Amino acid sequence: MSDTNYAQKRKYYRLRYPRRARPSVKFHDELFHVSEVSEQGIRVVMNDKSSLYRGLILQGTLNLHNEEYVKIQGAILRFDAGEVVFRLDKGPSFKNMVAEQRHIRQKYPAYFKKLREEEVV
Repeated sequence: MSDTNYAQKRKYYRLRYPRRARPSVKFHDELFHVSEVSEQGIRVVMNDKSSLYRGLILQGTLNLHNEEYVKIQGAILRFDAGEVVFRLDKGPSFKNMVAEQRHIRQKYPAYFKKLREEEVV
């Protein structure tokens, strides 16, 4: 499968963050780190998932790198190790995603190179 075909599989671009650059999301006065963001989903680092279940709808605020706060709403899609994946009904815009990607590329240029190398392997 060529890189072009692979890139077209997803409708929305997913931005994975380096550990030290992760934004945060606030649910019910509790802050969590976000490891991945797209216009229609987020992946949140949550160690204690005992009160959560698939389909649970949560609302919160996503704090992006430039202190831009984005209201989000979505349901838990699945649990993946120490992370919870949400399918968003309301989330970041395309403009937010471009700004976030630009920020990561400028502040952490080696990060995207490392990701490309991992995809090849």
